[in-house]
Amino acid sequence: MSRNKNRVTANAPQMAAAAVPPVPPQQQHQGLFNFVVPTEIVDLPSKGEFYPPGHPLHGVDSVEIKHMTAKEEDILTSQSLIRKGIAINRVLESIIVDDSIRVDDLLIGDKNALIIASRIYGYGADYDVSLTCQNCSNQFETTVDLNSFEARQITFDDEVQKTENNTFLITLPKSEFVVEFRLLTSRDEAVIAKEKNNGTTGLLRMIVVSINGQTDSFYIDRALQVLPIRDASVLKKLYASVVPDVDMSYEIDCPACSEVSRLEVPLTAEFFWPNL
Repeated sequence: MSRNKNRVTANAPQMAAAAVPPVPPQQQHQGLFNFVVPTEIVDLPSKGEFYPPGHPLHGVDSVEIKHMTAKEEDILTSQSLIRKGIAINRVLESIIVDDSIRVDDLLIGDKNALIIASRIYGYGADYDVSLTCQNCSNQFETTVDLNSFEARQITFDDEVQKTENNTFLITLPKSEFVVEFRLLTSRDEAVIAKEKNNGTTGLLRMIVVSINGQTDSFYIDRALQVLPIRDASVLKKLYASVVPDVDMSYEIDCPACSEVSRLEVPLTAEFFWPNL
């Protein structure tokens, strides 16, 4: 009896092991290849104040983005996407964590903040750029620290009135036109870039919502055609003052004349292709 009892006890672990089903290879590999891409939180210059209710960024002051990987580098080097001018947009679509955020609907300043942040996390903050001295016109190469860029402070002129529709009203000094204008989005930026007339008239056509309460595009176009230069200059200046954006100016010492000036740093084609 004791030998039979011992025999049953010895075989028990083998029977229990046989009862456990084997783990499929796919499940075994899931844990092995479950990589997590690091993310960062990027502050938006707009602080979410200029998006309409229902927009995913309404009242939201920051966006979470993933670090760029080889996947995004493939997008940046795609000649087809570069020719179409959509490579950077595709990168942003890939790294923005919240899928409900559409790049085309981003305000230009918020898009710039995301572009700069993705470049810093992808390739570092050092940006080699060519600048021109305002004093002696000398062109020189320098390295800019992208971490030094901050959101520009928005200033409201006493004559500018913000509406509940996130637009702005101004009475122009010369014509006395009452002009309502809006902030541009990434989609608007792409339209301006494709149009042949992307100067002052093209910009004003994009930002003006109404003139003297009239929203008809024909009326607005005719009014802009007779708009005095002084009024156009005032309107462009006021628009620039209320646009939430990244301050891309940088204090530079000219190597030729030693003049210290604050220059606007351009985002050239080399922005995402630093000399590594």
